[in-house]
Order: sequence, then C-alpha cells, then structure tokens
Amino acid sequence: MTFRGMKAYLYLKLITRFCDRLFNINQKIRIYDLDGTIIDSSHRAKHNEYGKLDLDHWKENNTKENIFKDDLLPMYWQLVADYKNGDYIILCTAREMGKWDLEYLHTMGIYYDKILCRNENENTADWKLKRRLLNPYFNLKPFRNIQKYFYDDNDSNLLAIGDMGATCCNAKEWNNKFSK
Repeated sequence: MTFRGMKAYLYLKLITRFCDRLFNINQKIRIYDLDGTIIDSSHRAKHNEYGKLDLDHWKENNTKENIFKDDLLPMYWQLVADYKNGDYIILCTAREMGKWDLEYLHTMGIYYDKILCRNENENTADWKLKRRLLNPYFNLKPFRNIQKYFYDDNDSNLLAIGDMGATCCNAKEWNNKFSK
C-alpha cells in the first residue's frame, strides 16, 4: 500500500464509529503512544549495546504474524475510558503504520480519533518526530486552549511534549503498577 493509499485508508477509518461515547463539553486531548504504552510489542524489538532500537530488525519482524502476537498493556483500559468519556484520542507513534498495524488496532478495539505516525523511510529521532506531528494541536487556534495529556514510555518523548505544555504520564510506570 502506498503512503497516499494509506492516508485514504486512515481517513476512512477515522470516521468509523467504534462504540458509543459521551458528548463531552469539556473535551480533553489524550495522546497515546503505541509500543510500550498500550501495546506490548517487545517480542519484535532488538536493541543495540547503547539501548537504541534496531530499526532494520524491527522492519524485518513487522509481519502480520508478529504484529498479531502483540499484547495489550493495562494502559489500554485508560484509553478506552477516555474515548468513551468523549475525549479526543490521538495515537502518536514513531512506527511506520502499515495495513496489518491498522487491522490489529481495529481487531483489538483500540479506539482513536486520529493517528499520527512516521512517514516511510523517515529516520527522525522519536522526540523530534512527535513534537513535529503534535505541533498543530498545541499551536492552532481550535486546539490551543484545550487541555492535553500525553502517555508514553520514553523519557525523551515525555520531556519534549511536556515542554510543549502537555500533562505527561510515564506509561512504563503506569503499566508496571497495574500489571501486578
């Protein structure tokens, strides 16, 4: 699927009604990362000696079979509650989203209003990528004064988006607390 085809597919999915939700007059923007936040995809990850993710290994293991071996983490239930409460849900991930990633989201009932993801063959650092992708939600007039919450497992991402004005939650700590 080409990137343009992916955008059309995503647009169609954005208007899908997943479940009943409240109309929230004081809507908040809730921004969730995927890997390590609401999805455990660690079985597909390999890190080098410096702790950096091996992107080539990740892409090789980004198959339908491996994607559907991913598990949901406890924070998934917070996302569901926020969605049903009428908050605006953004999935903001540093991964390149493919057809099977989207099918997994829909199969597992991962609710969202918008997906922001890495373009094909883009190598920008995660925190810079997420700042760029989320910038309109912090600076454009319709979104500027809406309270924003950011959920991620990466400290660099939490610092970068926190500096933009979001209330941040360390998903690694959250998931560890609620998985016991």
